Amino acid sequence: MSKSDFVGTWRLISQDTHFPDGRIEPSRGKHPQGILMYDAAGNMAVQLMRTDDRADAYTDFSQLATAMEGYHAYFGTYEVDKAKKIVRHHVIGAAYLPYRGTVQVRHYDFDDDLLTLSADGPDGTLRVLVWERVS
Repeated sequence: MSKSDFVGTWRLISQDTHFPDGRIEPSRGKHPQGILMYDAAGNMAVQLMRTDDRADAYTDFSQLATAMEGYHAYFGTYEVDKAKKIVRHHVIGAAYLPYRGTVQVRHYDFDDDLLTLSADGPDGTLRVLVWERVS
């Protein structure tokens, strides 16, 4: 896989948190929505949102819980490390201020028009997002 495999628009199918004890729970409720865009010049942008009846509990953008379970958006640049199967998001702007200026590392896997991105959480969890290419 190369950088060109990422280029395009992706629609969020699911976002789950995998816990060390084996539990798997939806991170943003059962029917989250999101969009992820990568361009050929190395720019990226993502928006993730909760759509269930708990969405209005996550409106404080200064809180990590809002970014992880409610609404979050960021943009920046990206680079692909094929050997390690990771994509690095170099965050320029973000709804959650502590994300600004960070590098978010995501493990990736492609399966036809599906892209799975996963990230290790600081609490031993694994966050798994499944995206479908928009044609």
